[in-house]
Amino acid sequence: MKSKSRTTRSSSAKVTLKKAHSFLSLQWKELLAQGLRDDNWELDWTSLGANPRSQKIKARIYAKSEGIWVGSSLCHAAEVLSFELGAPLKVKSLKSDGEHLTAGMVVAEWEGPAQTLLAIERPFLNIASYLGGIALKTNRLVTLVEDAWKNHPQHTSLKDCPRVTSTRKILPHYRDLAIYAVIAGGGYSHRVNLAGGVLIKENHIAAAGGIAKAIDGVKRVMPHGLKIEIEVRNQKELKQAVQAGAEIVMLDNFSPAQVTEALKDLDQYCEPALRPLIEISGGLSELTISDYVQNGVDILSVGSLTHSVQSIDLSLIVK
Repeated sequence: MKSKSRTTRSSSAKVTLKKAHSFLSLQWKELLAQGLRDDNWELDWTSLGANPRSQKIKARIYAKSEGIWVGSSLCHAAEVLSFELGAPLKVKSLKSDGEHLTAGMVVAEWEGPAQTLLAIERPFLNIASYLGGIALKTNRLVTLVEDAWKNHPQHTSLKDCPRVTSTRKILPHYRDLAIYAVIAGGGYSHRVNLAGGVLIKENHIAAAGGIAKAIDGVKRVMPHGLKIEIEVRNQKELKQAVQAGAEIVMLDNFSPAQVTEALKDLDQYCEPALRPLIEISGGLSELTISDYVQNGVDILSVGSLTHSVQSIDLSLIVK
């Protein structure tokens, strides 16, 4: 049974997805349109020969595997695009974005001209399957983290549970939609672009000549509303970062034991009011992430949410 806290978080995510839908509507449609252009769909000899342009058909999309649906907004985009092409479809999503799917479940119903419907089918399934894979992987990790947090001896409330976030390791042109899928799976976004946050990494530190110089240089140019995050590789760098004024510290490729020691040291030389947020990054997976759910860890960033995606299995079948 889902806890009240998890249900609250889910409700909040639904509000976020609803708001994001209107902002992303053009991107959904443009990706579908690009898929049609890539397929040279107007010269689809197969559909032209087997299905006269005027023939109308009905179809359903089925889930053939476990998954999470990230296709409701995409259904709306497919319908809008078909009207613009002069061959309107009726595209009805039977599930909301973020809903769990099981094999055999009907998730959408389509109706309209055969050539248009069968042309949009593949770009639609490619995008929905890819985003559904991101959402499913995110949800699995979020569930592991929440379960580990509830079993933690210092556990207080689920609202204090470490966040699972994506990174910027996303395919070009899919950034905002991939982040949408992460949110549908119960996760959170990291900075969405270079202007959306300050993240000083090891190459910035090397180029600047040290942690203190890098942070000082960033302070001189950054907007006042942003926080300074910096990546560190060991406890010595962690101390330097905190003393230089870092507000978020990314512990990169630390083992769980090293994280525990780093958090202990942090308490010794950092006043509670000045304590930075702690992010863990590097190699987190379903096998390891629970070991990083520790009191004092705030963020668990996982690049594989978006760079190593196994798409869910969806299929469109004509009735």
